[in-house]
Amino acid sequence: MLFSIRSSPRRLVTLFTHGMALGALALVCGCDTKGFLDPTEMMRTSKDTLLLPIVSQVDPALEEMDTQWSRATDPTPEDRKPVTGDYHISPDDLLAVQISDINGPGTQELKQVRVTESGNISLPLLDRQIHAVGLTEYELENAIVEAYRAANLVLHATVSVTTLESRGRQFSIYGAVGATGEYAIQEPDFRVLNALVIARNVTTPFVDYIYIIRKVGALSAQTQPGMPSEAPIAPPPTSIPTTNPTSEELVPHVEANTPAVILPAGANPVAPAAQKVVLADQAAADPSETFDGFHDPGPDQNLRVIRIPYQALKEGRLGYNIPIHPLDMIYVAEPPQGFYYIGGHVLRGGTFAMTGAKVTLKAAIISASMLDGLAIPQRTDIIRRIRPDKEIFVRVDLEKVFAGEQPDIYLKPDDAVLVGSNAAAPFLAAIRGGFRISYGFGFIYDRNYAYSTSLQGIGG
Repeated sequence: MLFSIRSSPRRLVTLFTHGMALGALALVCGCDTKGFLDPTEMMRTSKDTLLLPIVSQVDPALEEMDTQWSRATDPTPEDRKPVTGDYHISPDDLLAVQISDINGPGTQELKQVRVTESGNISLPLLDRQIHAVGLTEYELENAIVEAYRAANLVLHATVSVTTLESRGRQFSIYGAVGATGEYAIQEPDFRVLNALVIARNVTTPFVDYIYIIRKVGALSAQTQPGMPSEAPIAPPPTSIPTTNPTSEELVPHVEANTPAVILPAGANPVAPAAQKVVLADQAAADPSETFDGFHDPGPDQNLRVIRIPYQALKEGRLGYNIPIHPLDMIYVAEPPQGFYYIGGHVLRGGTFAMTGAKVTLKAAIISASMLDGLAIPQRTDIIRRIRPDKEIFVRVDLEKVFAGEQPDIYLKPDDAVLVGSNAAAPFLAAIRGGFRISYGFGFIYDRNYAYSTSLQGIGG
């Protein structure tokens, strides 16, 4: 049974008149809502289909651009070509070198040797190291034969070189994967999905991008796409030229009495008699070969970053499943995690977790059970921390966002959303409360319409 008390019509009219007057005064004094009776209702009136972007910056003029991986680019057609050609020896590789006749006719000497950081190896009876980085196994065999011939130790040695540990045929993977680390590239056509399988896949379905950091513009330890595998790689110059070097400038000068000479540019490695060894003191390490930290590289570094959209790759767009090159570093970007905060005139404010999925302003308001009766959507503020000691306040028209008249906004960790009110909101709420429709069965008692309580025996 419904029981309520109503005012007399005269009093109701007085209350309505005063409420309208005060409400009109509040409107004049700064009510910025378009809805008069209920500004908290936010909806679209148009039936047209909309396509709007979702932005990440609340105020591009004040908020700094997200510079993380800002120089990343999409894969090029060249990036989609698999790596081909023979393996080129890299620093820290472990080699098995078998040499004949150095201990006498018909004898075999087997030595395991690790390539130094400067790219050299030491062999028995040779008083100088041999530069090995950048050569294939076949080219290094010819270089060793020539080194023993030049030292008058063995004129026609038989040499066999086998790479036991190929450090230059590896890649690194880091970020939101099950097993970060360094892994071997197991086949020439080794691609992004193969790398994710080896790293036990991503740890969250909310990954946006995978970034591949790749060396470019330097002598690589492995044949790059489009480079003929039979072309010998010239050793690094002793001094870096100020202009683009020619093939002749890449060949250091060698004195006439030096026991070994540099392999001339364009020499045929098939002819062992013409093959000459590169000694360690004749080849300087290229400083551009060093990796300067795992961060967004600047334009002065010979690195490029390839951006792979993970969701597109997961949906089967295999054009993004590009081959992995030796020494690539793969970073699976972790989604933002933390907390955002909602307060003001919402039904359920508080702290909300951001667990990886992107949260928009609309979703945050819905999570807070929408607005209360005193909310003014046009007075919504997003407070965003842009530095450890600075934050910006940006006014957002929440009604236009829900109506599709303005783009929605992705929230970031530590964002605070405050829904405000104004002086007119209480009067508008009172006016809305004065118009109610009752339905069902009920009994209404109004003391203004009661008969004399003494005649009816009812206490009043």
